[in-house]
Amino acid sequence: ARSGEDVADARPPAKDVADARPDAGEQLALLRSQVRGRRPKPPAPLAETLPVARLVLDLPVSHLDRPFDYLVPSTMADSAVPGSRVKVRFAGQEADGFVVERLPRSDYEGRLVRLSRSVSPEPVLTPEVLAAARSVADRYAGTLADVLRLAVPPRHATVEKKETAAPDPASDRPEPGPWTDYRGGPAFLNRMAAGEGPRAVWTAVPGRAEEDWPHALAVAAATALSAGRGSLLVVPDHRDVDRVDAALTALIGSAHHVRLTADLGPAPRYRAFLDVLRGRARIVVGTRAAAFAPVQDLGLAVCWDDGDDLHAEPRAPYPHTREVLATRCEQQGAALLIGSTARSAEAQQMLETGWARELVAERGLVRRRAPRVVVSGDDDARDAAARAARLPSLALRTAREALGDGPVLVQVPRAGYVPALACQTCRAPARCSACHGPLAATERAAAASCRWCGWVAGDWVCPYCDGRRLRSVVVGAARTAEELGRAFPGVTVRSSGGSSVLKSVGEKPALVVATRGAEPVAAGGYAAALLLDTWDLLSRPSLRAGE
Repeated sequence: ARSGEDVADARPPAKDVADARPDAGEQLALLRSQVRGRRPKPPAPLAETLPVARLVLDLPVSHLDRPFDYLVPSTMADSAVPGSRVKVRFAGQEADGFVVERLPRSDYEGRLVRLSRSVSPEPVLTPEVLAAARSVADRYAGTLADVLRLAVPPRHATVEKKETAAPDPASDRPEPGPWTDYRGGPAFLNRMAAGEGPRAVWTAVPGRAEEDWPHALAVAAATALSAGRGSLLVVPDHRDVDRVDAALTALIGSAHHVRLTADLGPAPRYRAFLDVLRGRARIVVGTRAAAFAPVQDLGLAVCWDDGDDLHAEPRAPYPHTREVLATRCEQQGAALLIGSTARSAEAQQMLETGWARELVAERGLVRRRAPRVVVSGDDDARDAAARAARLPSLALRTAREALGDGPVLVQVPRAGYVPALACQTCRAPARCSACHGPLAATERAAAASCRWCGWVAGDWVCPYCDGRRLRSVVVGAARTAEELGRAFPGVTVRSSGGSSVLKSVGEKPALVVATRGAEPVAAGGYAAALLLDTWDLLSRPSLRAGE
């Protein structure tokens, strides 16, 4: 077997004649030498020490999810180190792999094949990440190769050749700051700084910038750094990464942490990965792609808003960030912090089983900081026109009063102008006569068009009642911004959603219309927030703490 194990019982392929018999390769080499007129080059001797390398290969099938042994030539003795990338021959093809360990001899009694090539001497697969990847693959019934594709980014040769600067000295331990508002918060920081691995579920409350959750995470990471331990902060999306990154920069500067997200691009992402691997950066802030970051001496792992769908990996074996971090903390003895403003069912189970402790604020503090929620409908119960209006009078009054204190957020469930139309007479959904797709309006004066094929329905006729008039079923963010512009003359109206997402807004009065998940961060917090069309299936609020 060419990889140290019997990989298959089938006969070798006919094209791979050199592997069919032990002496076939020598016979073909002699034949080629006679034809070309030169003698074959003798193979390089094996490495003097630890001549066997145990590898994990990038193979897509589950029955080959096990390590294989290969011989190490002397020319690769220094580069084929544990954790490095190599290429080998496997079943007649070239396969990628990682060196797991070097051995003096193999347990396999058959003939071993040599390594084909050493791709890079950089040990990108650390033992801690390998152990976590193996546990995650077993938990989610996947293969180790599938998990390693998520854990180790693709190689960028130009970035790898550049040297990494030496790490800066750690700063002093900061004050607990916002953690004094939570029962058990200072004790959690003290145990983490002492080298222990406490586990906690943190229910954050809204607050000002110096009390908000990004600042609290920055304080926790700085506390671990002062004790010589690394931190891994995983958040749902890039906007949360920006907020935590800004909080860390304001507290300890930018030399000790890196951003690690999938949308950075090949070169910046691999550069950040190497900074963490080589020890220059001890704090990682990123999305779910950073859950396997090789942080040296991991002391703290944080999963913020674990109930967000973005923490679930959409590729096999579909691991969840919360479970990946919990596995790593369990194996490496690090502290685990599951934080959010609304506790998830999985986090509650951790508390009920005693696996973690809760970090909560006193009820009086929660009542003082929590926003006041008013449901419209009670004041307009006796006014039929108000009940039918999309913008209730209570919402309009609240917006007018709040605009004097700052921006007002208006959250709507759908982007676009009017994304769904129906017949004015029979209320049947308006469909395209060419492809039967849904009709929509892109702007006020434009004719309805198909959202699938783009057909302009200028002469649309209802197939059920022969009606020719259309009515809106769902109103999008653009139409809402237009209505608010007429209702609030002289007030700036900004839209965020779809392809144009705002990152932040200032403190000046403005109406910000945003879809779910596209709400920009307000510098001084929003004075009020209006949630429209709460009956819509897509209108689950996603307001963040302090906004």
